[in-house]
Amino acid sequence: MLHNALAVIIALAFPLASAAEEMPLDPNQVSVQDPSGKTVAVFSVKQLQAEFPQQTYDTRTPWTSDNEKIEYRGPLLANVLAKAGITAAQQVKVVAFDNFVSDIRMDEIRSYNPILAVERRCTDTDKAGSLCPAGQDFRPISMVEKGPIFIVWPLDQLPASYVPARNSIWVFFPVILRATQ
Repeated sequence: MLHNALAVIIALAFPLASAAEEMPLDPNQVSVQDPSGKTVAVFSVKQLQAEFPQQTYDTRTPWTSDNEKIEYRGPLLANVLAKAGITAAQQVKVVAFDNFVSDIRMDEIRSYNPILAVERRCTDTDKAGSLCPAGQDFRPISMVEKGPIFIVWPLDQLPASYVPARNSIWVFFPVILRATQ
């Protein structure tokens, strides 16, 4: 009996080990995959800042109070997917560093223009605490703040039915964007 149990464990462990080897383990980068799961592009936070036009959203999130807005900055998700050649997908399966998975339809991405936020505007507290030196307007998003990469939507432009029904589209630390048909 123990021999059979061990055989099952070993059989299950090898596919999991190979899948884990393919899984990016760095929350500072996002891997874009085609529908077969093949990686077609990998972008680091620095590349997301340097290789794409930056969009800013001064927005609430589903987890902030009604009067609390945070200004986020990063490239449009649609631009990142397009640069990787992902243009005909029906939806994108987003896998986060903590293994959270969300399916986001391409029509949602085209309609509401989410960003892969990689920075947030410096606050007075940030400046006083030396998170933002003089002259610095934006700073990296910490993991405690749902970064270093955070899919951010313009909350006031989303239909009221999206909150809280579609809160799963706000993905913290995404590491894989996989096109699906």
